[in-house]
Amino acid sequence: MDWRAQAPADWPAGIAAGIALALPLLVGTATGYPGAGAALTLPALLVVMPLPTEADLGERVRRLGARTAAITLAGLYTFLVGGSVWALVPAIAVASAAGALLPRVGNTAGLAMVLVGITGPVEGLGIPALPQLAGSLWGAVLLLPRSGPKTRLPLPYRKPDRTRQDWLHAARLALLLGVTSAIMAALHRLSGEAHWLLTGILLSLRPTPEATQTKARQRIIGNTLGGIAAALVLLTHPGPWAVTAVVAAAGTLAYALRPANYLYWCLAFPLLLLLLTDFGRPTPWYAAAVRAGLVLAGALISIAASRHLWPPGHPPEPRPEHP
Repeated sequence: MDWRAQAPADWPAGIAAGIALALPLLVGTATGYPGAGAALTLPALLVVMPLPTEADLGERVRRLGARTAAITLAGLYTFLVGGSVWALVPAIAVASAAGALLPRVGNTAGLAMVLVGITGPVEGLGIPALPQLAGSLWGAVLLLPRSGPKTRLPLPYRKPDRTRQDWLHAARLALLLGVTSAIMAALHRLSGEAHWLLTGILLSLRPTPEATQTKARQRIIGNTLGGIAAALVLLTHPGPWAVTAVVAAAGTLAYALRPANYLYWCLAFPLLLLLLTDFGRPTPWYAAAVRAGLVLAGALISIAASRHLWPPGHPPEPRPEHP
């Protein structure tokens, strides 16, 4: 696997992302409400998933707006169903399939439904989904004006046409995540650590076996090393201030180095998710190992599904890579 940088780092995007993730945590911790800070940081993390380097300003606006809408809808749906685990099962399947067919939303739709749904309904000032909307807008506003790498001029983004392979991929995602989440709900594990299995599937499964295998291999390496790093952090029993500092550093590195090599992103992003989901609550070090193991299992399930569940019968068509 090639660890070398393949393009320049995007430090303006990295710094903007680091500020977007750290500031709500800082304010929440300083005011005695670390959970509220985390509730704003999670949607910010989801909305600032890497943007295509070829996207111009208008396309960045449309993508960030679509992601904000998806995250806010996830918050609203979670509120309306009262945090019901069984109500999340079809929603996770539908949101993931929709993201596969809507490139401007992508994995953000499924991730939002999983992570926001599992953390439960959070109200801000008595208004449902306000934390999701505010956190998304906060992240989007900071990321939008980033200058990006200067090695080439940005080209207008062309929306790819949907192919039969895209529809099969969406159906595969919906079936796999729907069945897996239903099994976890029946075992009373969906609201615990088991939702990390869904995250592993969602982040690894791609339209072709080749793309899935490449993505899963990067995820396996990244989540293994990221899980080790998170476990080492948790072994020190860090307080919210220390975790905030780690999140700021990891967020800056993840988003800055994403254009250089996707593998760098895979190393830093798991650390962000592992630390943010339980921000402000005591977490044993082995929880990071359990979560990383579940994501790894999800990656292996994705490889098997891509090869045996409606595999493509012809060479795949070229398509842009989604983060």
